[in-house]
Amino acid sequence: MAFDVVVVGHVAIDINVLPWGVIENALGGAPTYAGLAFAALRRSVGVVSKVGADFPEKFPPIYSKLGLDTEGILVAGEYTTTFENTYDEAGNRRQVCKHVAPKLSPDDIPDAYSDAASFYISPIANEVTPEVLKAVKRKSNLVMLDPQGILREINKDGRVEVKLRDLSDFLKHVDVVKIGKEEARVLKGDVEAALRSIRAAGPKIAILTKGGEPSVVLSDEGLVKVNPLKVDVKDMTGAGDVFGAAFLTKYMATRDILESTKFAVAAAGLKIRYKGPTGFPSEAEILEAMKKL
Repeated sequence: MAFDVVVVGHVAIDINVLPWGVIENALGGAPTYAGLAFAALRRSVGVVSKVGADFPEKFPPIYSKLGLDTEGILVAGEYTTTFENTYDEAGNRRQVCKHVAPKLSPDDIPDAYSDAASFYISPIANEVTPEVLKAVKRKSNLVMLDPQGILREINKDGRVEVKLRDLSDFLKHVDVVKIGKEEARVLKGDVEAALRSIRAAGPKIAILTKGGEPSVVLSDEGLVKVNPLKVDVKDMTGAGDVFGAAFLTKYMATRDILESTKFAVAAAGLKIRYKGPTGFPSEAEILEAMKKL
């Protein structure tokens, strides 16, 4: 079986502190938010991740029950990567990292995933190396990267800061890059200049998402901007991975950048109406919401 997509990045256990309450021990990370978004869009999904010995105790084989292939989820070390995410009313996030699971290596990728049509790579705590990207990239597939975790520096007290870093070793193995709101703060120059710089390193498509502001995409076709969907926001956690999953799904099917961006914006907007890893929209729901953009 050739998988439609393989999600690479650590599972997280999130404690989300929101202006209207606290959500404790919520599943997070790309395997959760991107993986379940892909599954809701009826794609066959594999996952490459490492969790700690604490994970099977808290969460029995939950991913397989939700339709994801879990051959690439390995138990390594004592603790699963754990974050405390504190949001203000504007959606800005302050993070403290409590634990970090071991890094991923090319040897952690199951052979069954090698011929996947696409890879969505979204590390959260520097667990992915350029060698992992090099190992998965083929001429016949599409690789999309969200470098959020590569740009994070975790201080001794666990506080997370976003720092500018040379991504060129990662970007030369990537077709699509998506930079989020927090990472955008460390980019040099204006938005278009920053996206041009990213594309110069290898990716054909560079995307910037900024929460309640328009999403911006730069490609050979020029610059595309799409305003966000107006919704009652309950939880912004994972919105970037839902956007990424939806964009990659639509782009794989159509190669239409504008439609893929609208599809992704609508998907993320629909998702953030729900708290935690719930409320992932179907394709029909997304297509209906796109009419409002």
